Amino acid sequence: MANRSLKNKKSLWDLSFTPHKAAMLCATLFVLTVAADAYAGDESGLEFTVAVDMVAESKAKKDSEASDKLEAREIEFIAYGPIDHLFDGTMSMAAHPEDGVTLFELHEAVISSSKIIPRTRFRVGQFFLGVGRLNQMHRHDWQFISAPHVQVQFFDHEGVLDSGAEVATLLPTPFFLELTVGATNGFTYGHAHTEGEKPRKPTHYGRMATFFSGSQFGLNYLGRKTSKKEEYQLTGLDFVYKKRQGKNLQLLLESEIWKRTFIPPEGDNEDSLGLWIYPQYGFGEGFYFGVRYDYFTIQSLKDAGGENVDNQRTGLVPTFTWKPSEFSTWRLAYEWLKQEQQGEDAKENHKIQLQMTYLMGAHPAHDF
Repeated sequence: MANRSLKNKKSLWDLSFTPHKAAMLCATLFVLTVAADAYAGDESGLEFTVAVDMVAESKAKKDSEASDKLEAREIEFIAYGPIDHLFDGTMSMAAHPEDGVTLFELHEAVISSSKIIPRTRFRVGQFFLGVGRLNQMHRHDWQFISAPHVQVQFFDHEGVLDSGAEVATLLPTPFFLELTVGATNGFTYGHAHTEGEKPRKPTHYGRMATFFSGSQFGLNYLGRKTSKKEEYQLTGLDFVYKKRQGKNLQLLLESEIWKRTFIPPEGDNEDSLGLWIYPQYGFGEGFYFGVRYDYFTIQSLKDAGGENVDNQRTGLVPTFTWKPSEFSTWRLAYEWLKQEQQGEDAKENHKIQLQMTYLMGAHPAHDF
């Protein structure tokens, strides 16, 4: 994402909540809503959605890192629909607070099609990269409130988005097997407010996915090499299992495990490993309870004498969810994290989180 530095110049879309700018934002939303209604009236198929994600945090202990406040973590505006008989279009923009300033940024601007090449779909533009589980979903669609530590370290708090092209094709096998490959600019990686620099190797990735018996498996690879000759290689496995009873999601199991190798221009490589697993049980219609387990370690961490240093970051996040409809969700979670490193005192963080999300308008469906 190519944005100007906040320290130097304010972007056109960097909106603080002054009365004048708030009025401009409301006017813009009004125009978009009217336009969407107009398109809907002429049966063009255009859909317009507003997704609001509000989160409140409270310290469970005095030394907690919780913010002790309620804020609109993200407000996303999504428009999608057919362009013509061959192509579809998607555009989404999101407003979110950062360092006391509310930023309004482009998330996705995509032209796509599944009607030109048999058994194949592709998209061109700016989008979240098609790897893993969480990286392919907007944050307000996650089953829990906060991002697992491995997600933060390898893909940022929300996910990696960039501009480029992606192709997914269904392979001619007797069972479902889909191959996705993509390449993007790679000037920046993750959340950024600078234009970045041209990389030695652009961001490139692949994913092989299969389905059977209510389960989805994905094998992933992502690589990039920066302008400073720093190389990153990620391999990972994602897994999803769903069991429904009628419309109720009775059982859900999601998980990702990733390994990253960082290759500097000089010196030793750094190897890191992280995973998260989230089982969730549905009881009654619209009520769910799940517990996320997090684990992360730097496998190659060494002391001054070159000896390996044991280290790990673990976490448990029990989460209660009430989903009265597909358009509103309430979540309550207790987040416990513990960081341990050989030769140092262990550190813990405890906080309580409350999330309220709602959708106004139709929302594009996820694959699985």
